[in-house]
Amino acid sequence: TLEPFSKLFTLAVKWQKSEKKWTDGSFLELVAETVETEVNEYNKDILKVVKVFAARFKKGRVKEVGRPRKSEISTDKDIKEDETPAIKVCNAIQKQILDFKVHIPLITTLCNPGIRDRHWKLMSQSVGFDLTPDSGTTLRKVLRFNLQPHMEEFESISLGASKEFALERSLQRMVEDWGAINFNTTTYRDSGIVILAAIDDIQTLLDDQIVKTQIMKGSPFIKAFEKDIKEWEERLTRVQDIIDEWLKVQAQWLYLEPIFSSEDIMQQMPEEGRLFQTVDRTWKDVMRNALKDSKVLVATSMPNLLERLTDCNRLLEKINKGLNHYLEKKRLYFPRFFFLSNDEILEILSETKDPTRVQPHLKKCFEGISELEFTSALNISAMYSAQGEKVDFAEKISTAETKGAVEKWLLRVQNIMFLSVRNVLDKALEAYTDEERAIWVTEWP
Repeated sequence: TLEPFSKLFTLAVKWQKSEKKWTDGSFLELVAETVETEVNEYNKDILKVVKVFAARFKKGRVKEVGRPRKSEISTDKDIKEDETPAIKVCNAIQKQILDFKVHIPLITTLCNPGIRDRHWKLMSQSVGFDLTPDSGTTLRKVLRFNLQPHMEEFESISLGASKEFALERSLQRMVEDWGAINFNTTTYRDSGIVILAAIDDIQTLLDDQIVKTQIMKGSPFIKAFEKDIKEWEERLTRVQDIIDEWLKVQAQWLYLEPIFSSEDIMQQMPEEGRLFQTVDRTWKDVMRNALKDSKVLVATSMPNLLERLTDCNRLLEKINKGLNHYLEKKRLYFPRFFFLSNDEILEILSETKDPTRVQPHLKKCFEGISELEFTSALNISAMYSAQGEKVDFAEKISTAETKGAVEKWLLRVQNIMFLSVRNVLDKALEAYTDEERAIWVTEWP
């Protein structure tokens, strides 16, 4: 059949085209791995074709002379001495392939994608003339330079270039990884203000890249990218610092915003209220900027962002000190406030216009009082126990007279509580001798 001849013809044409492209095409476009793979494939294919024609040749010899004796069987040496034209073509192609394979180490060394101008300068210094390839450089021209004596030095330079290229690609990948990383945000209550949500993935990537960058800095092949890797490390460190400060500001802002949104607190703490308004403006501006482009590297590149957030945290420290001092004064004036947490006291103090807001916290301040009785004018007229027993106050307490100072009217509650209980006890003792015991027990708390 003609199939083996067709395969040989196709293979010969393809090989000649490939060899022409590699030898006379642009040297800068040669990819060593691809060339080596294709050359090996051509070599395997030609060996298969050679086996087919050798088998046909042996078969034809047997038919011509009949069944030969052992001594007459054709050997490979006999076949080589009496080659058919097809086998001669196969051998010629195979020789061309083997001759070309000799140049693969040179292609691998000089067509390294990691080689840069600085490496060509080193190799040019070694050979004594400019070896830097241009658009007109071909493999044929390079082979004429007879570079074999310098190959050991070239291989060393190429190896270093590969190491540098690996570091360069690693740095590029780190930068590219951030392209798809955005800050997650969520709306705070019904305010329309956005805040940062989960940043676990961002923190993981930051930690991982900071460690990688520090390892890369210690590589002996980093010198060419020393400036780039240093700038990248500084960028990552700054992003880390910004996120740390950002989350601190957010945590404090979330805690203080409900407090300073109260007019009562603003009136009682004007200095801290003014500082919080400064922080509030900065915080909202930062979040608006993050909302425009939530990519981490973009959002954190806002001018002076780290400094602004650091200033916010400094102001927040002052605000918290002032707030703690304010609460301490309230506790010292009305010691039973020590039984309440800061948040509970602030809840009471933030609603001074509504004295009834103190009701949920009474049990912690007064063990025996479950509830106070308020008149329509918000005067306190009596107290109730958890069992529902009522004790009328000896005198009514006006919450309005204290002008919002909750601790003052609570202190009056404490004093009137003692007086009222004493009055009830006195009256109960007087009635004890006049009433039957069974009736007396139920009438008096």
